Order: sequence, then C-alpha cells, then structure tokens
Amino acid sequence: MKLNLPVLFIIPLLIVLISPQTIRSEEIITKVYLLVRQDRLMAFSARGNNWSEKELRKGETVVKSIYDGNVAVVQTTERALAFSGITTRWTEERFRIRESVVSISAEGNVGTVITDIRALGFSAKTGNWVESLFNIHK
Repeated sequence: MKLNLPVLFIIPLLIVLISPQTIRSEEIITKVYLLVRQDRLMAFSARGNNWSEKELRKGETVVKSIYDGNVAVVQTTERALAFSGITTRWTEERFRIRESVVSISAEGNVGTVITDIRALGFSAKTGNWVESLFNIHK
C-alpha cells in the first residue's frame, strides 16, 4: 500500500494534537515562605510542613532577602544564607574581607549571590552552594 506524502505528515500531527501533553516544563510553585526577625530567620517548607530557624550572630543584620519556589536567599552583613524547601536546611557561605554583593536572586530551585569577586549558586535540590571565582587579573 502506497501512502502519499501529505498523509504521512497529517497522521503524526493528529496524534500530537489529540494525545495528552507528554512534555512539560517543571512547574514550581512557591513552596517556601521566609520570615525575617530581628535576631533570626524563619523559613517554612510546605514539603516538610515545618519551620526551620537560623539565628543571626551578634551585630549581624539582614541587608536583603528574597524567596521563590523551593529556595530562600538572605544577604546579611557577614554571610549569604540559603534555605532549601526540599532538604529543609539552611546553608551558609561567609563573605570575604572587602567582598561586595552585587545582586541576589531566587527562582524555582535556584538561588544566587553575585559579588564583585565570585558567583555563588545554591541548589534547593542538593542544599549546597557552588562557587565560581571571577578571574579579575586578566
């Protein structure tokens, strides 16, 4: 049996149109809530159904904070802190002497802190920071 060329294109198109969607981007809704108190940070994880606290050190203050999806990121005067709604833990990365923060962000499962000397990336899936130093001597 010989099928003509238009039929060969129409059949797969019809299958795609009438079948349920099989390819989807990972949908992430906000599953973390961040509460900044004077002496501590409190993050609520919908997944863990609990609050996790992180105490601020004496004299340490929050400069900026943001949360979205499964991650919360906090910039203090001393450190970058991130909370994972998946692992339900806080993780920190201390700032170096004279290091200046340029930006912080949180979206989905990723948090970032960009400074003048390095980029810090946080994964809510692993609960870890990864560092990439900028080559400023080139």
